[in-house]
Amino acid sequence: MKAVSVHQLGMEHPLVVEDLPDPVAGAGQILVCVHAAGVNPLEISIRSGDNPRARQMKLPIICGTDVAGEVEAVGEGVEKFQPGDRVWGRSTTGGYAEKGVLAAGSTGHLPDRMSYGEGACLPIPMLTAWNALVIKTKAQPGESVLVQGGAGGVGHLAIQLARQMGCHVFATVSSTEKGDFCRAAGAEVVINYRDEDVAERVKEMTGGRGVDVVVENSAKDNLPGDLRLIALNGRIVIVGPGTGKEGDVTISVRPIMGADGHIMGLSSGNLAPQVPTILRRLGPILARGDIKPHVGKEFTFAQADEAHRLVLSGKFLGKVVLMA
Repeated sequence: MKAVSVHQLGMEHPLVVEDLPDPVAGAGQILVCVHAAGVNPLEISIRSGDNPRARQMKLPIICGTDVAGEVEAVGEGVEKFQPGDRVWGRSTTGGYAEKGVLAAGSTGHLPDRMSYGEGACLPIPMLTAWNALVIKTKAQPGESVLVQGGAGGVGHLAIQLARQMGCHVFATVSSTEKGDFCRAAGAEVVINYRDEDVAERVKEMTGGRGVDVVVENSAKDNLPGDLRLIALNGRIVIVGPGTGKEGDVTISVRPIMGADGHIMGLSSGNLAPQVPTILRRLGPILARGDIKPHVGKEFTFAQADEAHRLVLSGKFLGKVVLMA
């Protein structure tokens, strides 16, 4: 099979497209013929060496995890899937490859209404949005939710999920185009942070109260300011430092104390035991089309370097995917 691998850490080193042996599904696993792979900031941070996990990995590694495709074979004990089924999930053998092995219990059926490209937008971003809003912050109907970076892979799905949960949704963006995109996704208030003070606008639109929940996609840039815009008992959930942005953040403790507020983080890697339950609840929502992922740009495997550069630039809507 063709695969895209990291042979050396550092963005200056090109990804390598190479022929590798096909993986084999073991007990409880399925072998998938990959039609599309999602491009996430996670694998870019690993490739660059900025992610601490990168130093613990033995190179070379196949890049990525998120895939959508067709089941080719099932391992022992798998009853949920059969060859020919359309699926989405996280490959345990690497995402940027023509074939991948997925854990059957953590894999979802891809609705007929969705393309493979749209399915590849789901694994990390959709599960992250669910983790942030349903599990971590426990957002309630009628509460206000601010999605920092609403036009991105996690952001546009978080907007749609929050609306499905009956929340009032705010979103921040960096351009008019992204603002229109977030409104179409369901954001009621869109704030261009290049032109407006986010905290002041939030306070204005909430009568000085602030928002109940902040879904923070770029903590390195925004976390100190988030403390100024949460309501009493407000919750801030950090889903990422920001693409290409690692390092420490300094905050003032008084605002979070004064709001009786909560700052929490999450990692998709810790969610594994809950994924089967999430998929059962999420499946009908996706099947109805209540949440629709957006493919902002498609590339081939041979263009994976270009895809990474685009993700780092932030100049896209929704999700960047590789088509096999």
